[in-house]
Amino acid sequence: MTDQAIILAAGRGKRMMPLTRDIPKPMLRIGNMTLIEDKIIRLSEAGIKKIVINTGYLGSYIHEHVGDGSKYGIEIVISDEGDMPIGTANGIRNIMHEFNEKPFIVVNADIWTNYLFIDLLNMKLNKETFAHLVFTNRPDYLSGDFNITNNKICEGTDYIYTGIGLYKPELFMNYKDIEIGSILHKEKNISAEIYEGLWDDVGTPERLNMIRKRLSL
Repeated sequence: MTDQAIILAAGRGKRMMPLTRDIPKPMLRIGNMTLIEDKIIRLSEAGIKKIVINTGYLGSYIHEHVGDGSKYGIEIVISDEGDMPIGTANGIRNIMHEFNEKPFIVVNADIWTNYLFIDLLNMKLNKETFAHLVFTNRPDYLSGDFNITNNKICEGTDYIYTGIGLYKPELFMNYKDIEIGSILHKEKNISAEIYEGLWDDVGTPERLNMIRKRLSL
């Protein structure tokens, strides 16, 4: 069982221009909720007590928006990576010391989903498994990432990695790759599940508008 999480929020959001000219992508809103706050609330409602958020481009906006987490009843720590991207895996390596060598949940800020995190919180990874990922069926606007064989990830294009997973810190110490995706395509001892509910990648203004229209927001 874990009660700690990382929200990856350091991307520059170039594909979202001009919407991200003056604010970082995690500060975009769907309805009355920013992308970053949606993840914080969902994680805290599931039982997460501590969230580390890595920020980059215009990251001060995120820091000012979420504060120290007290208004959500949790602890929030901000890891400012500066304006130059360092990679998702490097961003996690920078903040793993916050988690006392215990597993943690990783969530991408730039997704929109009704996934409930409670199952990940209660999951115990076996000794041989370095991570458990949440996949979903490939939407028309994305290429697939992986397949699943015997409950483990493998090369293929049937499913999309949702940007949600439970990770052991050892996974990031065993590799020097700067991006998570590169590590996932190398490591074989990773399990996965298929989520059938709502999930979208908020990668372009068109997708953002699609989600808003679907939800009538």
